[in-house]
Amino acid sequence: SAYLVADRVTVTSKHNDDEQYVWESSAGGSFTVKPDSGESLGRGTRIILYLKEDQADYLEERKVKEVVKKHSQFIGYPIKVVWKKKKKKIKEKYTEDEELNKTKPIWTRNPDDISQEEYGEFYKSL
Repeated sequence: SAYLVADRVTVTSKHNDDEQYVWESSAGGSFTVKPDSGESLGRGTRIILYLKEDQADYLEERKVKEVVKKHSQFIGYPIKVVWKKKKKKIKEKYTEDEELNKTKPIWTRNPDDISQEEYGEFYKSL
């Protein structure tokens, strides 16, 4: 649950043919859902966790990758994160988009279409 590490959660979601909505809750059993007039996602979902003070280690790139690999590596849709980074020499900020779950679930495919190399890669990732 997100509330193990966060005091508040905001989920913004947009389907191609619908309005963009934002769901927000502070884990007290209540939540709000309302149309979102902010920056359009185009389509997809953005999740924002407002971390508890003692959970700052979840801000580290290493920790986020570890959690995604452990719990969501074989999700059929890409899980992406945008990291804000600084170049050391120029001190210029830039963003980097990285897909975290590159190994696709082989059990959803026809076994005749899966090579021995793909089976090997799958078992190595476990």
